[in-house]
Amino acid sequence: MKRVGLIFGLIILIGSVLAQDSDQQKQVAIDQIIELVSENLETEDLDFTTVLEDLNYFYDHPLNLNKAERGELQRLYALDDFQIRALQRHIKLAGKLISMLELQGIDGFDLRTLEAIGPFVKVLDKTTESRLNGTSIKQEASHEAIIRYQRVLEEMEGFAPIDDSTLSAKPDSRYLGDAARIYTRYRFRFLKNLSAGITAEKDPGEEFFTGTQKLGFDYYSAHIYLGNQGVIKHAIIGDYQIEFGQGLTYWTGLAFGKSADIKSIKRNGRGIAPYVSADENNFMRGAATTLQIGSVEITAFGSSKMLDANKTVIDTLDEEFQVSEFSSLQTSGIHGTPSQLFDKDAVRETNFGGNVKVSLDDHHIGATFVQTNYGSDFGGLADLYRKFEGRSGSFYVAGLDYQFLIRNILGFGEASFRSDGGTAYINGAIMSLDQTFNISILHRNYSKGYFSPRSNAISESSRNSNEEGLYFGLEAKMSKAWRFNAYYDLFTFPWLRFRTDIPSYGKEYLGQLEYRPNKAFKAYARYRMEEKQENYQVENLPSKSVNFQKKQWFRINAQYAFSKTFSIRNRLEYLFVNQPERTAESGWMMYQDFIWKPTWPARYELKFRYALFDTDGYDSRIYTYEHDVLYAFSVPAYYNRGSRAYLIGKYDLSRWSELTVRLSQTFYADRNQIGSGLNEIDGSTRTEVKAQLRVKF
Repeated sequence: MKRVGLIFGLIILIGSVLAQDSDQQKQVAIDQIIELVSENLETEDLDFTTVLEDLNYFYDHPLNLNKAERGELQRLYALDDFQIRALQRHIKLAGKLISMLELQGIDGFDLRTLEAIGPFVKVLDKTTESRLNGTSIKQEASHEAIIRYQRVLEEMEGFAPIDDSTLSAKPDSRYLGDAARIYTRYRFRFLKNLSAGITAEKDPGEEFFTGTQKLGFDYYSAHIYLGNQGVIKHAIIGDYQIEFGQGLTYWTGLAFGKSADIKSIKRNGRGIAPYVSADENNFMRGAATTLQIGSVEITAFGSSKMLDANKTVIDTLDEEFQVSEFSSLQTSGIHGTPSQLFDKDAVRETNFGGNVKVSLDDHHIGATFVQTNYGSDFGGLADLYRKFEGRSGSFYVAGLDYQFLIRNILGFGEASFRSDGGTAYINGAIMSLDQTFNISILHRNYSKGYFSPRSNAISESSRNSNEEGLYFGLEAKMSKAWRFNAYYDLFTFPWLRFRTDIPSYGKEYLGQLEYRPNKAFKAYARYRMEEKQENYQVENLPSKSVNFQKKQWFRINAQYAFSKTFSIRNRLEYLFVNQPERTAESGWMMYQDFIWKPTWPARYELKFRYALFDTDGYDSRIYTYEHDVLYAFSVPAYYNRGSRAYLIGKYDLSRWSELTVRLSQTFYADRNQIGSGLNEIDGSTRTEVKAQLRVKF
């Protein structure tokens, strides 16, 4: 490990001294957005394909601000509703923008905003649309193809040799396939008018062109999209996503949670959009279309796809199995053992519905209806906290949403109900008191009987059910260099929940002070506290007690660009966990990043991180975002004691192709076994390699 660290460390000895280029700015902007999305989430299963798709496309095909629509500007992930209104009003009153420098005179467009959107936008006087014909497609269409291979180098239990008799007695004791993960995709796009794509993935442990996977990959996804053709605003056949309102009724796409950006509490739905991710759950499969007639948008959609589920009652009809009840849906997407294959495609989910949206300048109202049928009922809901969950496999959800922007107040909200359950609503406002001070407030009330399988509104728990909360946020721009952000969130759970056997409550708050004196340097200090009730086992008593668990995070983060070619980033984070009836835990993590992109020869880029961590256990784990190959995501949990390093090398083979290789290794100083079950490694290191070839033209 020391030798590997020494070799990696040699990278930092090389660099040049120039100013930051647009490619570096692009990566900084993407990193900041993903950090915001992931910073409060305690999971490694995150998918930012939508963000990367949008920003990489706008980097290669900059958005012309003189003709950009509101939805396109929102997909820059750097402009709020106040800034978008100011930009569009400026163009309407003063005429088309002549230069990017003109943005500095528009309300809300400070230096940070210009840096964030700079790599992705342009200013052109030409505002005519390219026609959808063979000549235009040949000249302006873009193609992208990717193939990726990755695997863990150490042998895991699920791939170790085993004799036939043992495997026959315990068929789930080994994976059926090899340890490789293989991912491939192709995407064709012609401006806003036409796109098509196909994505395929094989997970570790799954068979490949053999056994149960005669067709190769376990997962396939494809779509064809047509847009902006007369009254047809969008039309999709294949896989797609739905994003309406504030995510309370139906939302299958990526959504931001609570973060240091207090404006992220508001959802900006795209309506319907092509699905291009490898996540095997959060999408629709069928057809959808949106018609725009004046200020009215009418969307209709239908979807039918198979889902993995835990089967509880199985009927046998004509030697075929039919699931009549299931206890829960499976979302791992991994089908590498006989048991996992048994749960694969257990139930069929059928959805149909629509949305009507009426817009007037910066205001809109909308209505959504979705009918869902699983063909089987939910069974096995013996846990008391699941008492009020709907058991019917056929139900509908409906909702009304709104948005208004009057002077300096942005209001938004949504109210929803389920046919066999309860109701839910969310209302919020963001107020820009002046150019230096913003506040936000949000109230939510999700009854214990409400549950939508594709709901993704702001919440403390993972589902929009059994929760009421009140959120306050503020942002103060104290000077050009100093900025302070904070939020305070109070929440209650009126009924029992998982690992809490009484109605409970809690709170969370965050404060962040940021210092950015110039373009090259940025630092911030952050404190975050979360306190909520959970079950605890009392010694010598058969029953459990409920008490507060309190977590406190302290973080210091700094980054500095020495030049156009060389930049660094440092972070130190502490976590303290107070747990009544149990031993308190604490932990810390620190890392050092180095990024080197030479200007000559400007064909390669290197990124390196070395991290140290020491925590008392899993409860004091610390999550952090890592760089990865394009369209891959890494937000690992650091726990126990050890170190982690990764090196990413990207080499431009030509103007239209690039090869990226990522090598990562985690070393544990306090254990000789890593993981559990089929993923257990007999040793103290876990090493993973990824290689990706990307072709674009």
